[in-house]
Amino acid sequence: MIFLNIIVEGSSEEAFVKGVFKDHFVQNGVYVTARKILTGWDKSANRPAKGGMLKYSKFRNDVFRWIESDRGRADTYYTSMVDLYAFPVDNNSPYNARIRGIHDPFLRVEALEDAIASDIGHPTFIPYVQLHEFEALVLTDPERLLVLYPGKEKAIARLKNEIAGKHPEEINENPRTAPSKRIIKHIPEYDGQKAQAGPLVVEDIGLNKLREHCAHFNQWITKLEGLTISD
Repeated sequence: MIFLNIIVEGSSEEAFVKGVFKDHFVQNGVYVTARKILTGWDKSANRPAKGGMLKYSKFRNDVFRWIESDRGRADTYYTSMVDLYAFPVDNNSPYNARIRGIHDPFLRVEALEDAIASDIGHPTFIPYVQLHEFEALVLTDPERLLVLYPGKEKAIARLKNEIAGKHPEEINENPRTAPSKRIIKHIPEYDGQKAQAGPLVVEDIGLNKLREHCAHFNQWITKLEGLTISD
């Protein structure tokens, strides 16, 4: 049995990993777990605060915390599912000006992943950064939004026209035109429901179609499928 531990940015990613992702990998003898980034302490609820990535150090610390807690357990790997959109650019972040200046988003995200891997420096950690955010997966087939938003045919048609000819992973990181912002523009209800609605729509789309239309996402899945049990 291989153990795959995934640090995720938020509830959408967590639900996706615990559903679609976990079901896929268990067939290959890979047991998947996920948890959101520990960001601090919720004083009002008296419990750890999780989700979001305002500082790179929070993410980095959580990766090391999880690795340390397993204390070298055999056949255990770690990866991430965090957004390129609004990725921290603080002084401790590997997302430096040189990488941010790479025009091609695929080359930019690969350079960032390489920089994260170098910074973490652990052989069992495989960083993944989503182009540009989770909702890019939803935009693989916006028509599936009708399952949760019946009667929104015209709104979804406008959304489809807006992104026609665009690769889902190329839909950008502008605060007004990022994937989630485009969906909310046409379906305002999605704004307060995306943590629940997004994973359900993506599950309905299916992993095969996501891989077909999202090249960087597919590369990640393929890499994880290649994990092997140590001798």
